[in-house]
Amino acid sequence: MFKVLLADDEPMITLGLQALLDWEDYGFEIVYTAESGEEALTYIQEHQIDLLITDIRMLEISGLELIKEAKNIQPHMKSIVLTGYQEFDYIKEGLRLGIENYLVKPVDEEELLMSVQNIGRKLNLASVEVAPMPSEDSITLMDNTLWRFLNGEIEKNDCLERLALYNIQFHEPYYTISILSFEYFQDLAVTKRIRDFIEEHYNAVCFYSPNQELIVIFGGMSKQDVVNQNQSLVEKLRDGQWETGSFYVSMGRTITAIEGLEESYSLAREHNLMQLYLEPNVLISDGLAINRQEEVKRKQEFKESLVKALLHGDEAALDMIEIFLDSVTKKSKYISPQVAKKYVLDLMSYIHYSIQPDELPLYTASVERMVYATAIQQLKVILQDYCQELMLTIQNQGHMRSPIVQNVLNHIHTHYDEGLSLKTLGQQFHVNTIYLGQLFQKEVGVVFSDYINHYRLEKAKELLKTTHFRAGEIGKKVGYSDSTYFYKQFRRVVGITPSEWRKI
Repeated sequence: MFKVLLADDEPMITLGLQALLDWEDYGFEIVYTAESGEEALTYIQEHQIDLLITDIRMLEISGLELIKEAKNIQPHMKSIVLTGYQEFDYIKEGLRLGIENYLVKPVDEEELLMSVQNIGRKLNLASVEVAPMPSEDSITLMDNTLWRFLNGEIEKNDCLERLALYNIQFHEPYYTISILSFEYFQDLAVTKRIRDFIEEHYNAVCFYSPNQELIVIFGGMSKQDVVNQNQSLVEKLRDGQWETGSFYVSMGRTITAIEGLEESYSLAREHNLMQLYLEPNVLISDGLAINRQEEVKRKQEFKESLVKALLHGDEAALDMIEIFLDSVTKKSKYISPQVAKKYVLDLMSYIHYSIQPDELPLYTASVERMVYATAIQQLKVILQDYCQELMLTIQNQGHMRSPIVQNVLNHIHTHYDEGLSLKTLGQQFHVNTIYLGQLFQKEVGVVFSDYINHYRLEKAKELLKTTHFRAGEIGKKVGYSDSTYFYKQFRRVVGITPSEWRKI
């Protein structure tokens, strides 16, 4: 575990940071919290620290002074600063001191998470004794900024102000976003060499995404220029000297203004899904001839047949899954984890919302297993297990529920976005609260509070996939008055954050 020290003269801030993430899940542990720069410095003098997160302004010793002194004691320590607003003069000084990122209060969970993931990557890279180049020293802020901009989470002006700290400007007439997925992405040394090579030999800016991919922004003087750069990169990677293993480069639409980058990235992600139908080591773009209508039709027919088999309790449904996924893997010896997960999750989601079983925890538990799967064979087993359990659930639901419980379920499904409790429902339906709770658990198979929580989260997942509302807004729309509590519940139950779910 990498060791984290939090320093802020407002105890509520450090408490909030501790609660915002499940730090251990990302290889970090918070070993100390300090209420002043002096207290933090005393601890650092006696204990090893891998990451310091500090308020930029504190009495006596400021955050920047603390970082400077701490770096003298532990040169390899990483740091993040917290600020009440955009203090760019302070941030520039912080970058000179080597800070990884600055986070504006109240801290955004997704930005903190991505910062921590990038820092973890660097610390792991250091642990295998691969010396980082100067350009690698403080790229977390840049990566974070570009990722959030492409996903519509920060405004253009905010993005440009942050990128200006790295002297990055967008003055080329044409740009395009490309996604580079490759087999040995987990090899940190290989990933770093490829990033350095692209930025040195092409008119391009790269950044790591949380989805085990390298995102490349190509700039050029013409549309053909950016296409040529993409084709050149594919040819270089085919040589094999970069040790990527199998790979795909998925190119988005060429655009003429920075506002179009989000659209270009969206198309690149769409192209990336075509890995399922192509041999690797190719450039996937609009110029690649693929009969998409035929593929979409084939997938839809398979989904409908599978749902029909499940509803009839036909064991052949499990064989259908195996045959279909095996046919996918035969077409390509490498499919990126992101694409495989998205494909199987979309299939599971289609099944779930077509059948709409009341047993929500079954679906959620399967999604949680899928998040941590690393191979398509694992995904196939999880999907088959889910379908097997789903058929049993459908059979067991053949009996009639009591009118009381059915009325309560109907009310929950209609009013899940309102304040609901056994007490208020008992009063509404003229039933003793304790009796209602016992009857509900007996007939539904889960306690009342867990059922509502899971149902709200399922609705939140649906909105995350079908709308552009921010995660906090969606939490309120499905019945969570406290956004922080919504984030925590989503992360605990689903296994990933709302934004991560949206991008799967």
